[in-house]
Amino acid sequence: MADNKASQDLRKHALEALERRCAAAKVELLQQQKISSTEKSKKEVEGKSALNNSTSVVSRNQYNSSIPLPSEGKPPYKDVNESDPIYFTLSAAVNDKLMATSMDVSNNRGRVIDRIYHKLKTSGYVKRSKELKVDAYILLDNFVPKRAGMIGSRMRALRSNSKRSKRHMSMKQHKKCGTLDLPSDCRKFEIFLPMHDMWKSYMKQRLHNVGPDALARNLLIADLHGAMIRVVECIIPAFTGTSGVMIRETAETFGIVTKDDKFRVVPKKSSVFIFQWDCWKVTLLGDKLSSRIPSLPSTN
Repeated sequence: MADNKASQDLRKHALEALERRCAAAKVELLQQQKISSTEKSKKEVEGKSALNNSTSVVSRNQYNSSIPLPSEGKPPYKDVNESDPIYFTLSAAVNDKLMATSMDVSNNRGRVIDRIYHKLKTSGYVKRSKELKVDAYILLDNFVPKRAGMIGSRMRALRSNSKRSKRHMSMKQHKKCGTLDLPSDCRKFEIFLPMHDMWKSYMKQRLHNVGPDALARNLLIADLHGAMIRVVECIIPAFTGTSGVMIRETAETFGIVTKDDKFRVVPKKSSVFIFQWDCWKVTLLGDKLSSRIPSLPSTN
């Protein structure tokens, strides 16, 4: 129902826009016709006044030349038909001017129509390239494109996926396949106790004959899979106080199996961890662990 109503509203706005454009074009055409008609009437009045002046001058000249001058000793002879101005013929120049005036009037009429059509065609009314001023905004003229931020984020995601190695899966692919999930039958603390014993032997071999200057660096890059880790502080309050065997480490999290057979994924950011080996109690700041690369023991 909402889609139908929206489509009807869009159609209504489109029809109103077309009606307004047609009305504006009609008003402009009427104004041009009115201007052309006034110019035409002025030209006709000027032509008639010039014609009357020339006709009166020619008729006076012919009238004066046709009247015979009285000769001495003879009475003047007057012919009524010849002396009457009604029977005078117009000269060829006057006839040419009259024909030219009539021809110009007919040609001007055609020129005005051609000029109006040419102006409408070239001004954009036919091509719809002329911007018409209307009272209100129209939806067709205010098309809202997609936001640039959405397009930019989409392009960045495509570039990152294209640059990623084909041998490694993204986090989205891991979540979709379920590789980051731990099955419920594997969430048992007793299963990972042998892993803790292996980690003890690994740390003993790694820190054997290590001086005090290199001790901190070796502890920072040591592999912590199998270590007993306790969460002292965490950005998630529910994870504070969690302790257990660390079985999985990512760039941002630690995966810990607790003594009550629960699997917790604790974020490293803004968290503090403690693990103990032999007589050493080591505090780890999670903000410093995001970029660390664990070092595996060398095999002989």
